[in-house]
Amino acid sequence: MIDVKELWKKRSIQHFKEISRYLRYMLNDHLLIALLFLGGGGAFYYNSWLQDIPENFPYAIILGFVLGLVLTNSRIQTHIKEPDLVFLLPVEKKLTPYFQKAFWYSLVSQSYLLLFLFAVAAPMYLAATNRPFSSLLSIFMIVLVTKAWNLLLSWFSQYFMEQSAYYLDVSIRAVINIVLMYLLFAGASILFVGSILVIMIGLLLYFHKAADNKGLKWNTLIDLESKRMLTFYRLANLFTDVPKLKERVKKRAWLNWVTGFIMYSKKNTFKYLYTRTFLRTSDYLGLYIRLSIIGGLVIYFVPYQYGKAFVMILFLYLTGYQLITLWRHHSLKIWVQLYPVNEEAKLSSYLQLLFSLLIVQCLLYTVILLFTLELGFSILLLVAGILFVYVFVYLYVKAKVKKLSRI
Repeated sequence: MIDVKELWKKRSIQHFKEISRYLRYMLNDHLLIALLFLGGGGAFYYNSWLQDIPENFPYAIILGFVLGLVLTNSRIQTHIKEPDLVFLLPVEKKLTPYFQKAFWYSLVSQSYLLLFLFAVAAPMYLAATNRPFSSLLSIFMIVLVTKAWNLLLSWFSQYFMEQSAYYLDVSIRAVINIVLMYLLFAGASILFVGSILVIMIGLLLYFHKAADNKGLKWNTLIDLESKRMLTFYRLANLFTDVPKLKERVKKRAWLNWVTGFIMYSKKNTFKYLYTRTFLRTSDYLGLYIRLSIIGGLVIYFVPYQYGKAFVMILFLYLTGYQLITLWRHHSLKIWVQLYPVNEEAKLSSYLQLLFSLLIVQCLLYTVILLFTLELGFSILLLVAGILFVYVFVYLYVKAKVKKLSRI
């Protein structure tokens, strides 16, 4: 007979062991020092900007949008595995205590991100409104309640087979979260805030009733857990081999024209392979696009010249560092070792691709700079960006991947 409470305890211990196993490699790297340095620089410019924050700065819209999206991205972490589809399905009715523990675990663990965002948002809020710090405490309590509401609503939505139910759930929660956060930070009347809370309660009761007597969608839960761990494994793969890292491939035939520029030759074997991998496998392309868009938006809105330069270098670094994973993507495939191409040609192909991707991103940022800065300073930042990319790729990344190759 399965002891449900003991099962959650065992799963939690296994999860922490799995995470800590890779964290030992990740936290020993000098990346932590680099992030602390970059974070310190960001905090300095953030503080300088707050000294002269515009009187009509739309802080409530920004905070409402950011926190609203973070709250919408809420899923209960269940630690469900593929074999559970066989072994736990017969005792599904008895798993309520297990999922209750999963809910509280998810609420506590995901609240740390909200606390961090509040620590960042608090100075902006206080500088723009001149309100006392105590006003933030009541807002934070409502945010925590909203987080719990999002977790419960996302849980009830997974009981439905229709894909439209998922999109409806996300859309409704996103709108409500953004509006509620805006009203809270804008200091709206308690009647407006109360009206939103009443709607939230009504939706929760409705989805709870609609999900009643429906069975769990085990495949959905397994897929969500797999995606969550895949994200962590890919990050850990920067530092050590991760045998459990699974590939997710999308054909993306509309990007086939990109590889058409690669000349057919023996020395370009790995250039073709890495380019195909970047375009089709996992979320490399998505990661690149997301960081490019976010970096471009931050560059556009940062008011200071040197602040824009800092953000530009920061996002070039973050993008390049995240794409180091691409080097090890095929390291566990034996057939790749059979290619009649030496290691130097392989390394050169990878570095050329990474250099090209970062140069394209640098050019994109320069175009955005031209809308907000003088031509001379924009060109100067373009030259600085190209120099940084060259040093980063051909000195730092080259040494990094050679070190990874010896592990």
